[in-house]
Amino acid sequence: MITSSKSGFEPLLLRQAKNSKHQGDIGMAIAIAWLATNGYRVAIPLTDSQDYDLVIEVEGKFATVQVRTTYYRTKATGNFQVTLKVTGGNRSGTGKTKYFTESGVDFLFVVTDNHDMYFIPRVEIEAKVALTLCEKYEQYRVY
Repeated sequence: MITSSKSGFEPLLLRQAKNSKHQGDIGMAIAIAWLATNGYRVAIPLTDSQDYDLVIEVEGKFATVQVRTTYYRTKATGNFQVTLKVTGGNRSGTGKTKYFTESGVDFLFVVTDNHDMYFIPRVEIEAKVALTLCEKYEQYRVY
């Protein structure tokens, strides 16, 4: 729930979302806002059967973006961890597990529970199942 404060509104924490669909909608809205205000033209695909969530254009070049959200922190380090694999549903189309390295996306945009944002090139990601947002990815933290 958004609450009023002296400085305006306090954003909803991802873990407070009604369900995972609502959490994803929040992540998409945040990603679109950040990308648009940072010079990218943003296109939203007509369907959700592809591996990417957004298409961006900058200086005439197009790239695909997958948006993920997380509120899970690892017990060992307390760093946020985001799931990369997709199991079943209409995203994989087969009912099987699809790993991130098999997708054709160019960037991963991650929104954490405290609204930190990461814009990570796929070529920098070796993980297939889950990505821990540690010091290695700090250079891709955009907010």
